[in-house]
Amino acid sequence: MPLEAIAINSLDAPLIQKPAREHELAERLQALYDTDDKHPNGAEVLGIVEQGFKRGQYLYVGMFNDKPIAAVGCFDDGQTDAKRLQYLTVHPENRNRAIDAKFIKLVYDAEVKKGVRQFVPVDSDIHHIMSEYDLLSIKN
Repeated sequence: MPLEAIAINSLDAPLIQKPAREHELAERLQALYDTDDKHPNGAEVLGIVEQGFKRGQYLYVGMFNDKPIAAVGCFDDGQTDAKRLQYLTVHPENRNRAIDAKFIKLVYDAEVKKGVRQFVPVDSDIHHIMSEYDLLSIKN
């Protein structure tokens, strides 16, 4: 099964197909962020994300073989048409394998289909990926 980028607005979203424990997705995402030294701990990131959910924001989850292996926040400041991408994380076994770039491209494509025309990559890794693949501005 190929990598998928799925937008969620609840940490209880039913992404895991096999019989999942209650709160399994949130637990797995927290563990994913806990392994990433580039971000605050997983509980803090998920707290920020949950506050965003209350304002209509999304977290994109990269699913592969029924497992969350990547995540990135997709936020809207409500003042511009730009989407802020931040808190990118990838499972440790998939780091340095270009999964992050493929995942950001999937998120970018999904948001462009929704009509987004401008992105603000907050994290340096996201900025690097979007610059390298010329994703910072939409060509008409």
